[in-house]
Amino acid sequence: MSKKNKKEVKKNKKANLKKTGNVKLSFWKNSALLIPIAVILLLTAIIFSPSINNDFVNWDDDVNVLENENLNGFNMTSIKKIFHYKDGIVIGNYNPLPIFTFLIDKELLGGYDKKTGQYNAKPFHIHNLVLHLICIFLVYRIFLLLKLSPTAAIIGTLLFAIHPMRVESVAWVTERKDVLLGVFYFAAIISYIKYLKATTDKKQFYYILTLVLFILSLFSKIQAVALPLSMLAIDYYFNRKMEMARIIEKIPHFALSLAFGIAGILFLKDQGSLAITDDVTDYSILQRLVIGTFSYCVYLIKLIIPYELSPMYPYPSKLNWYYYLTPPAVLGVVALFFYWYKQKKTALVFGLAFFTFNVMFLLQVVGAGQALKADRFTYIPYLGLFFIIAYGYDYFVKQRPNSKTFLTAGLGIYLLVLSGLTFQQCKIWKDGETMWSHVLKSYERSSLAWGNRARWKREQQGDIEGAIADYKQAIAMTSRKPDATYYNSLGKTYFDSNRPKEALENYNTAITIKNDNPEFYANRGAAYGSMNQLDLALSDLSKAIELDNDHDNSYLNRSLVYSATGQHDLAIKDHENYLRLKPNSPDIWYEKGMAQMRVGLYQESLLSLTKAIGFNPNPNLGLFYRERARLQVFYLNNKAAAQQDLQAAQSRGAQIDADLLQALQ
Repeated sequence: MSKKNKKEVKKNKKANLKKTGNVKLSFWKNSALLIPIAVILLLTAIIFSPSINNDFVNWDDDVNVLENENLNGFNMTSIKKIFHYKDGIVIGNYNPLPIFTFLIDKELLGGYDKKTGQYNAKPFHIHNLVLHLICIFLVYRIFLLLKLSPTAAIIGTLLFAIHPMRVESVAWVTERKDVLLGVFYFAAIISYIKYLKATTDKKQFYYILTLVLFILSLFSKIQAVALPLSMLAIDYYFNRKMEMARIIEKIPHFALSLAFGIAGILFLKDQGSLAITDDVTDYSILQRLVIGTFSYCVYLIKLIIPYELSPMYPYPSKLNWYYYLTPPAVLGVVALFFYWYKQKKTALVFGLAFFTFNVMFLLQVVGAGQALKADRFTYIPYLGLFFIIAYGYDYFVKQRPNSKTFLTAGLGIYLLVLSGLTFQQCKIWKDGETMWSHVLKSYERSSLAWGNRARWKREQQGDIEGAIADYKQAIAMTSRKPDATYYNSLGKTYFDSNRPKEALENYNTAITIKNDNPEFYANRGAAYGSMNQLDLALSDLSKAIELDNDHDNSYLNRSLVYSATGQHDLAIKDHENYLRLKPNSPDIWYEKGMAQMRVGLYQESLLSLTKAIGFNPNPNLGLFYRERARLQVFYLNNKAAAQQDLQAAQSRGAQIDADLLQALQ
């Protein structure tokens, strides 16, 4: 070939590349696609950066992380408990994968300081944000696979990335469920689209991969049960014929959805999480349907106008008139859906179907929890609506090219406003007081918000008077239907501030309202004990154990009463029952060892004290060594071992009694 011909070939290749827009380049080699998503990820990280410095909040973070006994060391025992269908349930939810990631954060990523026994929330928040960034990248890939133009894909991805309705899923540690679900759910969608496009030899691989990712989604959050319906929507979008074969193809997926869905409902029912508990009357079936249509409409409105962003939206005591306007509105949406379907508006039908399929199980027609609706419920569903907006951009630009600049500028301003709202909303989750105070700005009659802010003030800030004032507000909000838990909590606050008489008054009221709660009797028993009314204390603590044979706090307090009255044999039995429930309690192993020493069970005492010492680090370790030294020298005649224990006790700052020092000289 002549030099002239070679130049012509090169020239033609370049011309063809320009014509095709580098279509032949793979995604990973196409800088025109990679640079925008890199910028989006960077902007998102900046916009959500306030969440990184937030603390935990006292709304499920305590149960899922801070008090979760399954997060006790990165070992097979903890991992098995997390994934066990009973041990792994938290507040009626079986979400083992998010809990497993909490274990990683705590034990491997610096989320817990073993020396101080303090949690560090930053690794947990960083982890949430990283997962959100992964979801953003996957959403970008989905939009491109759905044949949106690169510009439209960028717009849709930006909306997904920085919309204020994302904040709850990212800034709230507990909602690791959402972002982890998103990773596997969106990856499953990508895998399924590739399955549809794959050659015969690769179809089985993508089918199995989609199924595996679906299972991981289900282990992340029960909301994943909607995936088979999303797959049908994708079938429709890619013009696959809607016939029974499409259902048969997805039998494993539907079977898994059904199994996890039923199990999830049963778990919630057993936990009592299906009951509405926030000062709300019971709703009729019709009213529950209205609640569902209302939530559906609110989510549609908040897509465009994200108003009243609250961490919690409590149920109203009664449904206002505007709730009843939403069923006709939803019927209008249904009519629009069928109109689009008749007109073969495939993209619009797909987007609305995807949104509806993924939100319909979250509309609280069957009430679950204490909130009417939740921003986090839109994390997956909004992908369908963001797709419609992005598709609409493509459509209008093609129809009216001259409007592109104006349309792009308008979207840019809108996205800038959303970014500012998101940045500020991240700060709402700073801590429990900030979060609940924000809820009270919109819902000042929410007893739950008053009660939880009170608990944060009492437990985290030591603000006893502030907590008392908030608990009284919670009680006032439930005056129509008194809630015993707030009287009990107010009693605990008085008890913590050494005001047992006021504590007793509130415990009595709590028991009058609800006389079958073991915690109320246990707390009143502790109050009687502090007033040295030991017979009454024993009676209440025994009543608590009668109501709940696994009420650990009652065993603990009753053992103290038995010890105070010299009934050490009975104290030992209560220690054993407590340790049956909480075996990793060094202080109770110590108390048991001391009681055994007092009744002459010296070898047994040695075993118990040694067990207590094994939990290292522990602020009382010096005390444990000192008492084991006393046991060794006075009762077991092992002076050498006692001398070693004495040195260990001294090195840890324990005060040594003169008789012990003399015995070891």
